Amino acid sequence: MWSPGRDAKLSNVQEHRRYARVAATWPVIVRTGDRLLHLQTVNLSAHGVKVGLDAALPPVGTSAHLRLEPPDAPPVEVEAIVWRADDDGSAFFFVGTSHVESEHAVTSHAE
Repeated sequence: MWSPGRDAKLSNVQEHRRYARVAATWPVIVRTGDRLLHLQTVNLSAHGVKVGLDAALPPVGTSAHLRLEPPDAPPVEVEAIVWRADDDGSAFFFVGTSHVESEHAVTSHAE
């Protein structure tokens, strides 16, 4: 596990993400069971999306259907699970979607 040295500053720490994220504020509809949440994305990657926290989201591990609505393009629908819950929103991990399909959908419409 990585930990900063005694004199290291967190602002100098680089992210060690496997896949790049792109900032994007798209409308997204999150469906979990019979609940529909109308939210906004914060960022996207080929394997997931982070949404802003406007409502109480389901717990980590919950299955969800997402309808991402990029500007000037058809909606993108994906299955996902709640991957992480942060103070500023929740991260969803795409499931049942190939890397090539999701990467094309995200990068071809990113701001």
